[in-house]
Amino acid sequence: MKNWETLYEVKGPKSIVEMTAEELKEAMKETDTVILSFGAIENHGVHLPMGADYFQANVLIRRVYEELLALGHKSVPGFAVPFGVETNHFERDHLFGNCYLTQKTFIAMAEDLCLALHSHGFNRFVLCLNHSENNAALHVVAKDLADLHGIKSVVADWVPPMNDFWPTVLTNAEHQGHGGEDETACVMAAVPGLVHLEGVEPYYADPDEKQVKMDGLHYYGGAVGVYVPVKEDKSPGYIGDPADATAEEGILCYDAYAKWIAQVADKYLF
Repeated sequence: MKNWETLYEVKGPKSIVEMTAEELKEAMKETDTVILSFGAIENHGVHLPMGADYFQANVLIRRVYEELLALGHKSVPGFAVPFGVETNHFERDHLFGNCYLTQKTFIAMAEDLCLALHSHGFNRFVLCLNHSENNAALHVVAKDLADLHGIKSVVADWVPPMNDFWPTVLTNAEHQGHGGEDETACVMAAVPGLVHLEGVEPYYADPDEKQVKMDGLHYYGGAVGVYVPVKEDKSPGYIGDPADATAEEGILCYDAYAKWIAQVADKYLF
């Protein structure tokens, strides 16, 4: 171990996995609210780690904690869950290394985690997304928790409300999505030592020839669930211009995401 390098550092308020049991017990004397976020292990191109969603989630739960505190609500940064559901088979299916759960397994896992936390006194759950495809399954989880156990929760998909924010801080005006400038910036802000932008070229899919109102995937702010092959995916694991990303952009993104999530929680949980 003496020759091991430091791969990354963790900063910020402690999450549950970093607290002792006594520290958690003390924190819960003042709150019954916990923040979780769900990612995935998947190929993000040559420039980002497979756990990019997990590392971003680890930062997001801490920033949401800070924004809730600014609104007068104490909470506990819970943990980032590294496992998520599969993307549609026609999306990035050709890429090496993707490691997904089925919808049923994800739902069972997330419900079990929440119920375990509930058994120790947590009654309000802020459920965040750091892998958009988890959206539908996480809504099932939240509905079950409410209907079967009376647990209060919100599922916070911050992607759609950020569509008018990204042009104000990024070099590229559009939300590039998976592995693009915005996501790369967030990973750089979280674990800069795991990002390698040398020689990364921009990649964009072919223009959409069929335009239908609100025809985008629902977790991006559209109104459609698409479960059939629509085109051959040739992406290198990302969309957009990752080389334009900076850690400073990532910090601004986390600030905006966390502020919106905290406002949602403030409205519906308190």
